[in-house]
Amino acid sequence: MCDICFTHNESAKIWFKDAKRYARFMYHRNRVDLAKKNTKRIKGGTAAIEAAAGPLIAQAIDAYNLKEDRFPDLMRAANRFHVQVQGAQTLTLQDSLDLIDISSPICFIHCECRKFKYGYVERDRSKMTCLGLGIGMMRWQKTPARYVAGAEWVDHDEAREWVIKWNKKGLVQNLMNFGMRNGGPYIGGLCNCSRPDCASIENRLRYGQRQLIKGERVAIHNEEKCTGCFKCIQRCQFGAIAADIRKGKAQIDAQMCFGCGLCESVCEFDAIELRNRRDFPILRYDW
Repeated sequence: MCDICFTHNESAKIWFKDAKRYARFMYHRNRVDLAKKNTKRIKGGTAAIEAAAGPLIAQAIDAYNLKEDRFPDLMRAANRFHVQVQGAQTLTLQDSLDLIDISSPICFIHCECRKFKYGYVERDRSKMTCLGLGIGMMRWQKTPARYVAGAEWVDHDEAREWVIKWNKKGLVQNLMNFGMRNGGPYIGGLCNCSRPDCASIENRLRYGQRQLIKGERVAIHNEEKCTGCFKCIQRCQFGAIAADIRKGKAQIDAQMCFGCGLCESVCEFDAIELRNRRDFPILRYDW
């Protein structure tokens, strides 16, 4: 079980389906003090959580390329830091829709990953793939540097249709939480991601940065039902599915699977089933 579930799941519910994770009292916390406590490189009064995590991640990535002996310690420090200030978890489509149902307000916002990776800000709503959730979005007018393209309020039905559309196109749904506040993680966003664009996915797979943790489910493959169409391979953003050329069938590596369900949704022969990760001893602690 992941640290968040083990520590903060007080009921039988999955932790992010507990309504108190979205409550107003969970949002309020002095981000600046938290940032100063966790890293000496943060100066002044910035309230950006990413500004606190960025320097540690940058140091670790530099070490990965230039100083291999320092990389493990730096990445461990970055991972400990992320538990406190920012995290993400992969969701299935249904879990994402459940997340939307208990969130309010909801906004379309531009993608921060693409902003930093490609140097542009999305202003065309049709290309936006990120949702802001909860009362934190009420502050967007006060933080123009963060939401330079604005934040467009949408209702639950529109948000649900929007997420379903991106899921059909092959994007992964990742929830974003913004650190431990008042005893638990506060949920503030839902991203629709692909590895080329998403810093969370890329940094987890390439460097082992655990800002993104695996989902509650895992895809299990039924070889007898598989016809070898390989449509599932095209949908996997985590490299967990490969073609077994000798058998002419797909093969899923459960330890690489993040449980997004994109493969299961495209399989026309019910050869893939999503199961609870905790049902498998080898996966129960693999997050």
